[in-house]
Amino acid sequence: MREFLKGLELDPEMIDTIMAEYGKLVTKDKEEMQSLKGEILSLKETSKNAIELQDKYEELTKQIEQDNAEKKAKAEEDMLNKNIYEAIGDKKFVNDYTKNSIINEVKNALKDEANVGKSAKDLFEQITNGKTDVFVNPNQMVDMPNVNENVENVVTKDAFDKMSYNQRLELKQNNPELFEKYNK
Repeated sequence: MREFLKGLELDPEMIDTIMAEYGKLVTKDKEEMQSLKGEILSLKETSKNAIELQDKYEELTKQIEQDNAEKKAKAEEDMLNKNIYEAIGDKKFVNDYTKNSIINEVKNALKDEANVGKSAKDLFEQITNGKTDVFVNPNQMVDMPNVNENVENVVTKDAFDKMSYNQRLELKQNNPELFEKYNK
């Protein structure tokens, strides 16, 4: 720049003044450029953070929706099980396999569109109606020992648990020690 001004045959003082002014402008422009570069970098970083925050927000929203769906499904399953167990009432199945099988049949029947409007109790009764060997017979006879037999060899804790009220009363009268042992 200085050479250009000398070529115009300007006074050296004038050249120095022009060069000083030119230096101020260049310095000011450089500072503004640096400032703008800083702002651009800051905006890029903010934009990057905003994108990361948006991604995190979407991820958390999906997780919440999934958790809510799982909670809703669990609540529905719990309500279904509660309704089925209420339908079963105090009936005792012969074994867990039979119990679980019947419960699954009732669940599947409740999901079937053909059974819309039917209660779990209705379906349970429909499924178990006429089936034998599904429930424990509450009137099962327990072998009672005769007078000459050792009562403990014949009556076990399991047999005692299955005894009717009258059978337990008879055991209490005939063998109070054994009755007390199993009645705890």
